[in-house]
Amino acid sequence: MANESVHDRLDVSTKATDNSIFTILNGLLSGFWRACVQHQTHIALIEAQGLQGLADEMRVRTADEPIAIRALLDRLVDLGGTPAFTIGALAIGGTVREILDNDIAVQRHTRPKFNAAAEAAAAAHDATTRNLIEKILADEEQHLSWLETEIALHEKLGESLYCASRLSAGAARAEVPGTG
Repeated sequence: MANESVHDRLDVSTKATDNSIFTILNGLLSGFWRACVQHQTHIALIEAQGLQGLADEMRVRTADEPIAIRALLDRLVDLGGTPAFTIGALAIGGTVREILDNDIAVQRHTRPKFNAAAEAAAAAHDATTRNLIEKILADEEQHLSWLETEIALHEKLGESLYCASRLSAGAARAEVPGTG
């Protein structure tokens, strides 16, 4: 009977852990889908302005987003969870600077959420989810760093020179899947 009591407690503990992990994963999915849609919209707007170089760079920097979304969804489903999230309002920029500012705001908002999610997964003794979150966070940190550099360049060069420097497709085009 003592074994049944321990087993029962373990089952309850596992279910509680799963539920907290479901909440974590659904929260991350909500933010990631929002960021992905916003980034894709911004890429289309940038491309429409003829800034192919910048559009290609943005495509390269966000190419991992669908992969990360799929990994989060797969983890949720593998654990027996169900996707249950909403996508928040997008912040679409009207100028190149607004686009960069809105995208960096999303990235800066994402960082603490991913850190907290990784800590919560560790506290729930789910190393696999924690490792997944930390891997995605590392990619997000690189995207944030790129955006910080682009904004600094925009400030230094001004709108006209910055946009002129981002007109043509450069080395990034070779890295964009399906472009060549």
